[in-house]
Amino acid sequence: MEAIARLLATEREHAALILRGYAGTGKTTLVGAVVRVLSAARVPLVLLAPTGRAAKVLAAHAGRDASTIHRRIYRIGEAEDGPGASLARHKDEGTLFIVDEASMIGPGSEGAFGDRDLLRDLLEHVYSAPRCKLLLIGDPAQLPPVGSDHSPALDVKDLRTIGLTAGVVDLTEVVRQASESGILCNATALRELLGAEASFAEQAEAKPKEAPPMPRFTPYPDVIRVDGHELQEVLETAYAQDGEDEVCVICRSNKRAYLYNQQVRARVHGYEEEVCPGDRLMVVRNNYLWAGLNGKPELIANGEQLLVKRIHGTEERYGLRFAEMTLAWWTGREERELEAKVMLDTLAVEGPAMPQPRVRLLMQSVAEAAEARTRGHRAKLLREDPYVNALQVKHAYAVTGHKAQGGQWRTVFVEQGYLTEEMVDREYLRWLYTAVTRASGRLYLLNFNGRFWGDDE
Repeated sequence: MEAIARLLATEREHAALILRGYAGTGKTTLVGAVVRVLSAARVPLVLLAPTGRAAKVLAAHAGRDASTIHRRIYRIGEAEDGPGASLARHKDEGTLFIVDEASMIGPGSEGAFGDRDLLRDLLEHVYSAPRCKLLLIGDPAQLPPVGSDHSPALDVKDLRTIGLTAGVVDLTEVVRQASESGILCNATALRELLGAEASFAEQAEAKPKEAPPMPRFTPYPDVIRVDGHELQEVLETAYAQDGEDEVCVICRSNKRAYLYNQQVRARVHGYEEEVCPGDRLMVVRNNYLWAGLNGKPELIANGEQLLVKRIHGTEERYGLRFAEMTLAWWTGREERELEAKVMLDTLAVEGPAMPQPRVRLLMQSVAEAAEARTRGHRAKLLREDPYVNALQVKHAYAVTGHKAQGGQWRTVFVEQGYLTEEMVDREYLRWLYTAVTRASGRLYLLNFNGRFWGDDE
């Protein structure tokens, strides 16, 4: 609290504080305490996180509303080549912005300006009003933003290069006993394999040439090894105990996630069609159209989850397949129903979303069909066309490590996939650490061979 008090008292412009800590070091407890104390002192607060799931978790721990960064800092508006967003300013003078899961924020995040990134957009928004301060919270052992080898939002040097004066508080001592949580015990062991005994600064500078040691899990009542033959029974038990919204399978690739999604849908839920009422979907590209049709424009952000309520029909246009659906969507404050067109082909693509060349071909086909000859006509058409702006989604029962980051589920299944000792590097360990720490209650290690398991020699 002393560091936060100094942050609030400083007269420096663009002042910030970084709170870095590993799993089990008390970040969540500390954030809850900070929010309660500052709320009682009537300090204006804004709570943000990179994804809808992370915002929901943050709100539960803090006891007050939290929003996604995208929803707070962007305003939907005009764009020359289709729907887009502009950066919003605000008038909340003297506000402390608390941003959780900041390790995810950086050049690889999905911003709104092409060559600009989400971190710069966030900073520009926060400091657009006088006397605002920023508290960035994150775990440096987790996966960095896509395309980065570290997390710039947790790095003082990176923040300094973009004009931010930041102090740092490092939480390095695990405050929960390992005997209380096998998940925490194993996560701590993984973090130590990453060289986390060194200081945060030393880790940032380190360029290890040798491969890290092999990870080896210790069995606990809440850390359980299962194989594919047991999966259906264990999944059914998890869904019955925790509910569908609190179970997740985490895979190393979109291809593996697709295969597991199909298994879960067929074997656990009995779904036979490509998509069915009751299906859980995850948005895989920002969408600026559908949430605003019945009111002011609003963003449905990459990573947010939807529940299929009804399917009204399917069609094929421009070489792609689409469905009209009624969807339930949690906005961060309430659940709303949406009527939207969904791009069915995205469900099975091996990449994170529909490839951009295919999207550009769709846009070209729509423009040609409408005989859009002027630039203005084309821009308006692409902003409003339901096919160009169809929601891109995947099933949400199994996701990649990057899509899971920022979320938390009571029961998590981590699928190893094909892995040899030569493939174990720092990137893999960070993926594994991120996946393991998504579980709050039970962790199932799926298809992990004996070399990674403590009771097998």
